[in-house]
Formats: sequence, structure tokens, C-alpha cells
Amino acid sequence: MAIFGALSTGRSGLINTGAALSVIGNNIANVGTTGFKAARVEFADLISAEAGGEVGKIGLGSRVGSVRTLFTQGSIENTGRSLDLSIEGQGFFVLREGQGQVYSRAGNFSLQPDGLVTNLIGNALQGAALNPDGTTAGGIQDISVAGLASQARATTTATLKGNLQSDAPLITGGFDPTSFQTAFATSNFSTSARTFDSLGKAHDVSVFFTRTGTNAWDVHYGVDAGDTGGTPGALQIVGNGTLTFNSDGTVATTGGNTASVTFSGATAQTITFNLGTAGNLDGMGQFASPSGINFVSQDGFGSGGLVSLNVDSRGIMTGTFDNGQTRPLFQLAIAHFAAPEGLTPSGNQLYRASVDSGPAAIATAGSQGNGTIVSSALEQSNVQIAQEFIDLISTQRSFQANARVITASDSLLGDLINIIR
Repeated sequence: MAIFGALSTGRSGLINTGAALSVIGNNIANVGTTGFKAARVEFADLISAEAGGEVGKIGLGSRVGSVRTLFTQGSIENTGRSLDLSIEGQGFFVLREGQGQVYSRAGNFSLQPDGLVTNLIGNALQGAALNPDGTTAGGIQDISVAGLASQARATTTATLKGNLQSDAPLITGGFDPTSFQTAFATSNFSTSARTFDSLGKAHDVSVFFTRTGTNAWDVHYGVDAGDTGGTPGALQIVGNGTLTFNSDGTVATTGGNTASVTFSGATAQTITFNLGTAGNLDGMGQFASPSGINFVSQDGFGSGGLVSLNVDSRGIMTGTFDNGQTRPLFQLAIAHFAAPEGLTPSGNQLYRASVDSGPAAIATAGSQGNGTIVSSALEQSNVQIAQEFIDLISTQRSFQANARVITASDSLLGDLINIIR
């Protein structure tokens, strides 16, 4: 009977608009949830096609065709926290769950006591380990910084820049390396360069400049003998060289200028001192002004512990160590799907691959259509609160209208029953 069909049709409308209200309510409830993607209910109509003829054209109400997740970009807001990450464009962060992978747009990660970088519920962020030169060292794995340290590196080169006084007096008898006192007394100018041995221990190498003639200088390099197992406080000469200048104050020639030393317990090392290149003022110069050094650098450093982590736009995570060194550690894995709307939501802003989404294509940020990483920022929910309220009013009216269909059908059914009275 058509009246009973009307009741069934109204019932389907109530059930489906109730489902739509639930989806809208969930959107509104997550308006402040990081990385949340809004959803919408899409309805499909029902017809009694099996009946055939004109009867088959009568509708039987509606059904929920699909609940579609909307992967539009949410706004990106700075947080100032280095492990807050967001993707500007397409793509998903890859996380490990058990032996499988899940995917998310929520980038509020944190460092755990065991060194793992995880999301709020402990899923480990995935990425590829990198060598110090930035090349890939392995496949996709958990990003863990447990035990990471900056290994010490012995100094191999040192650079000095400054001026040697062109009219400095000649030293009678030349340079005397008997002790630090005589070395200072028999050099026109001295300075020191901080260097590191293979164990990361710092040592000062004293550099003595002695003028030997017009535009000509001897250079001697010495260390405290106590650093090499000798008598503490005694001078040990570990290298020497020569330095000549052109009439315009630029370097003419350099000779020697290396120091070979074996510090106690460390590997033997040779330190090459760069005092400038011929014809240039990129190192030492010789002018009439007083002698002085304005720049000292060297390529060694001591060991260091991890201080902070930073991620660039390509997803390369760089570690900064307390010895002043930085090096790349990992590159974040970014997943791309042919049909992201087919992903299956699993809560906590996580999604799983499905037949409808296709398999994950794992690449890196800024490649293969993936977006770039914005560090120290989070992608906010893409819920448009004004639109949700409009949809809420519309769905509420639809619910009321379907309730009226049931009320009207009930009234007609009552009239029909009352005919026999």
C-alpha cells in the first residue's frame, strides 16, 4: 500500500538526515583539531526498479551513498616549535603502526625518551636515514635520534688572516725556541690557533712570526710539551715555514707552514696553515700598521651531543650539536595517493590505504606532486564553521520535513482505519 511506502520513505529520510547531523556534529566538534579533515554525507535515491513498469518509477526514499572526506588544505599557523610540521600541498606523513603504515596530515610530533619521533599516540614517524653528506643511507625506517652524537674530528687545516708590521725591527740572533719566554722575546708578533686532536680535545698551537729581512718572515709553530707527553709548560716546536710579501703588501710566497704533532693518546696529525695565496689579501698582509690577527678558523671540532632538530622544506631533518656542528639525519617520507578520498579513516587523524585509494606512493617533500614541509607550523582543521552551521540548519529542516511525511502518512492511515467505524 502506498501509505505504508510513504512511512518507509519518511523513515529512510529520518535515518539518513540523522547520519548527516552526526557527520556535521563531528565536523564542528573537531574544528580545533590539528590536521582534521571535514567530511560530508552524500545521499543516493532508492527506486523499486524490480517492480517494473510505472510502479518501478516510484521512489523508496534515500540512502547514504558515501561519507566523503574533504582533503582540502587547512590553514597553516606558526607555533615556533621545531617538531610541529605541516605539509603545504598534497601528501601525507607516513607513520608506523605495528608492522604496517598509517598516514596523517597532523604534524604535531614529539620526541620520546627512547629517541623516537612520534605522533600523540606513539606512532613512529618514518623517513630515510642520511649520510653526513646528505646522501641516502638506507630505506624507510623509524626516525630515532637515540644515541646520536657529533663525532670529534681532528684539525687538518687552519687559516689566519691579519697584518704583519712591514717596518718591524729585525731580531738580533733570530728566533730562539728554547722556551715560551725566549720565543715570545725573539718574535715580532705571536698569536695562537685553537685546534683539536682525534679524540676531540682542544689544544692551542702558538704561531710566532719573526721578520728576517725586507718583506721576509719566518714562521714557527709550537705547542705545550705537556700536551704531547713531555714537560708541562715547555715549548715544543712542531713546524715552521716562511712567508714573503710583494711591495703592495700582498703575499708573494709561502713555504712549509705545516705542524706535525702527536697529542697524548691521539692519532698523529699534520695541520696545514693557510696564510694566504700569492697576489691576494685573503690571508696575511704586510703593511706599516701594527701587527694583528682579525680572523682565525680551523676545520676540527670536539665531540658533541644533540641539542635540537630542525626540518627544512624538503623534509630533511638536521641535527644541531653542542659543539656547533650540524648535519643531516633523516629525510621525511611523504605518501601520495591516486585517490586520497578513498582512504579509510581510523581515528586520531590517521588514515589507512584501501582498494579505493590505491597503494601509497612513497616519495619526498617537493617531488612527485607532493607538497613542501613548513617547519614550526601546524595545519589546522579545514572545517568551515559558517558552512557547517548552514548545513546544520538545512539538515535540521530536512529532518523536520521527513518527520512531517511520517505524521501525514500516520494521519492518512488513521483515517483509513476509521472508515470501518
